Amino acid sequence: MEENRSGRSRPPIAHFRDLPLTQIGQTQIDEAAATIYPTASQATRNRQVYTPVSAILKSAGIETRFKRPKGSRGNRRLFFLSPEQADKLIEGATAIDAEFGLFCTFLLYTGCRLNEATRLLVDRMNLSEGWAFLSETKNDDPRLVHMPPVSTAALTNHPRGLERTGKVFRFSKCGRLYKWLSDASKRASVVLPDRVAFHVFRHTWGAWMRRYGGLDTTGLVETGAWRSRQAASVYEHAVQSEEARKADLLPILGKIRVNRIG
Repeated sequence: MEENRSGRSRPPIAHFRDLPLTQIGQTQIDEAAATIYPTASQATRNRQVYTPVSAILKSAGIETRFKRPKGSRGNRRLFFLSPEQADKLIEGATAIDAEFGLFCTFLLYTGCRLNEATRLLVDRMNLSEGWAFLSETKNDDPRLVHMPPVSTAALTNHPRGLERTGKVFRFSKCGRLYKWLSDASKRASVVLPDRVAFHVFRHTWGAWMRRYGGLDTTGLVETGAWRSRQAASVYEHAVQSEEARKADLLPILGKIRVNRIG
């Protein structure tokens, strides 16, 4: 691996050096990714090499479509809470800090990302009509978020009230916030997978909208929470297919039937 004096891997610009942009093709970018990040995942290679090089070429007017490495999108992890787990987790969060519990409740019932919720302003909400306006989102697309009654009811009991200006919640993305979530999960005996953290609430919202709200993938996209069907398709695994439910029709063996009755 190419390294600079600090021992860190060198960026693509240092790897290609004086190689003309017109001479950078599939072979060259594949070699660069493997050389600069020999032990990294395909997702890292894609993020650190393929994406920036593609952007530079496009900026220079060179329209080259690269084949991304298999697995470049990373492993799509779907973990969502059962209603019982969510109830315990919210209870644990509230025991740590009342506003933190409310914050987690808001995330759970709106599907907002962490940064979207921490930036939400009081004057961008309407509790009587059940909506909140997010002017800054991950996709840079402002959107209106629906707040169901359970969410608006919780917000009316905000520890600091809402007769004020500024942010709805006093939190910002920081280590303390993640520490609180970790403590809350321990109190609730809920094990959160690595690198999921607050995204568990968004995953749970998506899965619940599918399981209990009856939305299909197209419906999830129409909520505005996801930009594409591909992004929302992960929640297809949150419900059993009609075909899988046919297992209910399988014959039950006599011994199993006796055990069930007993």
